[in-house]
Amino acid sequence: MPQSPPNLVLVSIDSLRADHCGYLGDDRELTPTMDAMAADGVAFTQAIAPGPQTFSSMPVAFTGEYRPPNSLDAVDASSHWARRMGAIENHVTRYETLPERLKRRGYTTIGFSPNPWTSTISGFDRGFDHFVDFSEASGDSERLRDRVATRVLGENPDRKAFELAKDMLTGSSFFAQWGSFYDDVLAAVADAPEPFFLWVFLMDTHFPFVTTREHRVEQSALGMYYSTAVSQGAMRGTEDSMPPRAIRATQRSYRDTVRAADAFLDALQRDLAHADPVTVVHSDHGESFGDHGNFGHHHRELYEENVHVPYLVHGLDRAERVDDPTSLASIPRVLTEIADTGTFEPDRSGDPVVAASEAGEHVAARDDRFKLVRSDDRVVLYDLASDPDETTDVSTDHQAVRHRLERVLRRYDDHVAETARLDAGTRVVAANGDF
Repeated sequence: MPQSPPNLVLVSIDSLRADHCGYLGDDRELTPTMDAMAADGVAFTQAIAPGPQTFSSMPVAFTGEYRPPNSLDAVDASSHWARRMGAIENHVTRYETLPERLKRRGYTTIGFSPNPWTSTISGFDRGFDHFVDFSEASGDSERLRDRVATRVLGENPDRKAFELAKDMLTGSSFFAQWGSFYDDVLAAVADAPEPFFLWVFLMDTHFPFVTTREHRVEQSALGMYYSTAVSQGAMRGTEDSMPPRAIRATQRSYRDTVRAADAFLDALQRDLAHADPVTVVHSDHGESFGDHGNFGHHHRELYEENVHVPYLVHGLDRAERVDDPTSLASIPRVLTEIADTGTFEPDRSGDPVVAASEAGEHVAARDDRFKLVRSDDRVVLYDLASDPDETTDVSTDHQAVRHRLERVLRRYDDHVAETARLDAGTRVVAANGDF
């Protein structure tokens, strides 16, 4: 045990692609704070999200356990939205979550989430002493909308413009700006006994990609509104294409929101310096801008733009790069190990990691060079070293690699099938009172 358990901070950034981070190869200086943290910390260069969407990724990142592909079948609900919420709640109820683990170790646990998939309604408040839900699941969402509209338009906006901004910019359940609740985060930490665990979910990099003037470098206010208006069909999955001009405008807006998310890390590093926390930063999944004919992340593909994400640990007085494949499923182990010992050991086994869509239509096994993707009965192997854009199936040329990664997927199938049987049996026993 460390003499004094360290304070812990987890920052989850929605929809941030790995290839927009400087420490992972981007040269546009979008993430200077994250890059500095990576240079001074443990940087995972081949981090893979468990799934391409929040509801397929974050339950795994909070429990370390994959959801079986039939998890939706166990939920009796009137809508697909409600079934997903129920499946998430079942998962985080069955397994001990990260905040529950840390609370059991004596941590004061604090959480802030504007994302409905990680809200009170999905059970993500389990284990938190103080949880603020800014999503549509909570009455706090209206308070956040007022703050966001004021930040975008100024302190004394025209009332009609104010209401329009609220409707256009924050009408989505998946939008918030960190500046709108940052003071609440600092106040909660100031009142918390140490050691504390703070989790903040940032939505700035989630569509509609709107940010305030202080973070806009490439995009004008008019361009920001234009890109939101013309791209929402494709980014939300109701249209299949977007004009090239709209794609470029949307990407400029997105890059400015990446700058905004990085500014949050800078502010938090500065304002929590007195608490000397160990900070883990990651994204839950990526985002598509037509890379493979898809936009946003409403689809279920497992291309690199969807599942290769940033992931780093800062504040341990050690600097190293981990180039082995690493899943976000390791987050609970990493943070509890740090809580217990004051440090952690990265998994350098080189074993492939798995990413899967919610219902298992697509499953991928990825090592440090190859990625095998199974889509229903079709299997494709990509050589990421020579074909980073994932355009050519090399199964014929690398049959031994294909067979090795297929074995990884069979072990994954066996594991999730076994957990599904155990879960079903447990629920039957619980329902009948046979215990």
